Amino acid sequence: KNMAFSATLVAQGSGAGLVIATGDQTEIGTINSLVNKVEKKKTAVLEQIDIVSTYIAMFIGVVALVTFLYAFLVTKEQWLVALNTALVCAVAMIPEGLEAIVTVTYAWAVSKMAEENAIVRALPAVETLGSVTVICSDKTGTLTTNVMSMTAFVTSNAHYKNNVHATERTPKNLVREDEYLGERADI
Repeated sequence: KNMAFSATLVAQGSGAGLVIATGDQTEIGTINSLVNKVEKKKTAVLEQIDIVSTYIAMFIGVVALVTFLYAFLVTKEQWLVALNTALVCAVAMIPEGLEAIVTVTYAWAVSKMAEENAIVRALPAVETLGSVTVICSDKTGTLTTNVMSMTAFVTSNAHYKNNVHATERTPKNLVREDEYLGERADI
């Protein structure tokens, strides 16, 4: 109440103001810090690639160790020659094309989406969009933050506040509170 925020335009009149916050302490600064705190999550495909890569690396390590022991103990090679043989085998087993295959698959999916007039900036976003069932946006087109909850229910004669922390959807979640309207939910 009686506050003018950064980028507020005054259409008429004059006034005097007192600066009470600057930088990250302002409303826009708070939004900026919240946007910067968004954690990066790996998509399901990237997590699966990490798991497969870990298994492949363990397998390659075991095979390289067996190769070294066989060359050193059974064929009686010098330890340096046995180590060289094991390392050559390990390098030969590394799948170099795995990342290229994933990238080509993502690029194919992006081109398919472009045919449907959907433009995607980051290739892994294609996978995420492929599993989406509902996209919520406001009138400006801004997407939500994976949370869709009704915070208030307003009728012509009453205002109801919804308990957004409830685990079940029941009528008990709506509490009549006539002075409540349009406040932010604590999510």
